Amino acid sequence: MTDHSDTRVATLATGSRESAQSHAGMTLVGTMHGPSVGRALLRHGGKVHVLQVGDTLDRVTVTAIGEGVIALSREDQTERLRLPSH
Repeated sequence: MTDHSDTRVATLATGSRESAQSHAGMTLVGTMHGPSVGRALLRHGGKVHVLQVGDTLDRVTVTAIGEGVIALSREDQTERLRLPSH
């Protein structure tokens, strides 16, 4: 996972849950990477939201964005979402 935040990848993996859909009902639709920032496309509440590291949606904060994977944080829990495999 390419880390686009100050949080190390190994730290993100520790104690995290990984799935295609989060407990908050968010689904990772895609990731995009530019020269300075990554963005994630998340489906939530019937809409697709474009988010970057530090953005919050429904009390869940995006902490890292990689190729096909993002890390989310809510209170004391970290969760990774991956694009569904075909």
